[in-house]
Amino acid sequence: MKTVLDKIKIILVGTLAPGNVGSVARAMKNMGIARLCLVSPQCTLNEEAFRMATSAENILQAAQTADTLREAIADAGYVFGTTARARRLRPCILPQQMGEKIAELIPNNQVALVFGPEDRGLSNEHLELCNEIVSIPTARGGKSLNLSHAVIIMCYEVYRAVQGWVSYETPRLSPAGEVENMYDHMRSALLEIGYLDKQNPDITLGSFRGILTRAGLTRDEVKLIRGVFRQLLWYIKKKT
Repeated sequence: MKTVLDKIKIILVGTLAPGNVGSVARAMKNMGIARLCLVSPQCTLNEEAFRMATSAENILQAAQTADTLREAIADAGYVFGTTARARRLRPCILPQQMGEKIAELIPNNQVALVFGPEDRGLSNEHLELCNEIVSIPTARGGKSLNLSHAVIIMCYEVYRAVQGWVSYETPRLSPAGEVENMYDHMRSALLEIGYLDKQNPDITLGSFRGILTRAGLTRDEVKLIRGVFRQLLWYIKKKT
């Protein structure tokens, strides 16, 4: 039976240990979340993975794979990345805040929760693809949580937030794949007019990302922005 939780996808990037993938599946099953995607996994779903999954073998069997995070989030309207470290340029929200935000977003939008490798977490490049960053507070001296522990805390907050779910008037957001295509279009146009540094264009483009990604763009807004840059490129070619 379909539920609003089917709009949630757990994405694991570069996971190292098969047992951790199995434990993540078990955590998801307990919180009613079934969609799992593995991005460039550094392990195989072997006997250990299925043993640790306990009753969540179906989640492992149905797990998708992707070569890149950009590919994995292409259908997501909103993406939450996780980190164990404070980020100087990106504020972090708490898991409870994430759950409340998700309750507002579904069922009109697909939502992705992204977790990085056990040894180093998500890179800055990965986090740039996320609308918001979530961090789980720990006691002084605590450095990071086991991957499956982090997943179940996040999934619990989602499950708890949607138990009293009601339909919010939340617009349908543009899938991340379309948003990333928009940024590619912006990069091309801004390079063409000399606004971006050709040696490192993503420094300045990252500032635009910071503004637009947090906003959560609808498809109409993405089309509007792409239309501006399409017209700009047309005008440049006409004048040359």
